[in-house]
Amino acid sequence: MTAPNAQPEDLRVPSAAEVLAYLQQLQREQAAVQLTGPQGESLSARIVALDAAADFIGLALGADPEGISQALVSEGEITAVSFLGAVKLQFELDAPVLVSGEQGSVLRCPLPERMYRFQRRQSFRVQPAGSMYPRVVLPGSTEPGRALRVLDISIGGLALVIPPDFGALQPGDVARGLTLELDRVTALRVNLLPHHASPIRGDATGMLQLGCAYVDPDAAAHRTLQVYVDQTQKKRRLLKLDA
Repeated sequence: MTAPNAQPEDLRVPSAAEVLAYLQQLQREQAAVQLTGPQGESLSARIVALDAAADFIGLALGADPEGISQALVSEGEITAVSFLGAVKLQFELDAPVLVSGEQGSVLRCPLPERMYRFQRRQSFRVQPAGSMYPRVVLPGSTEPGRALRVLDISIGGLALVIPPDFGALQPGDVARGLTLELDRVTALRVNLLPHHASPIRGDATGMLQLGCAYVDPDAAAHRTLQVYVDQTQKKRRLLKLDA
């Protein structure tokens, strides 16, 4: 499989040994791996088996009520994306085979021949000036209509405040059809990919900070977010000057 045109060779992990080392780290950390097919089907997985000598990788699949795994296998070409801290790893999985066992479905493939490593851009983040907005409203699913407070926001993603037992947004699983309300009159439909949850510094209630990235935002949403971030930054500077 050829490398994507948008990825220059200097981003390629240079050796098979380094590719294997990254995969082993993903397995140790039980990092979520997002699998995407040519038609846009997407499913979350985790690496549960690696064998360099036998040339295979096994990925345990998450919940699959819509049978996406069968579509991924039938298409035969899967793009895998995962994160190690600020590093994004992308690789291709060819000739996938779906194996069912006692612990669920496992996708078995040859080890990837190439991998690309990206340093995630550190988009400028701002903290909202108000206490009610911006917020993210969940769609009609497990907790329909629930609004989650945004702790900080950038043009690349945001951080949400969630309780420790919150199950509606899981790291590695794309959440679609959410509503990001920037203020009383400005609302955007967004898809979010949660990356990790961590304690909020100085918070004694047990609430967590869930870092999320936007998935496939359109040009209009990107412009609206840029304007919001710029205006919020200016407001906070003015507040500091008046203090």
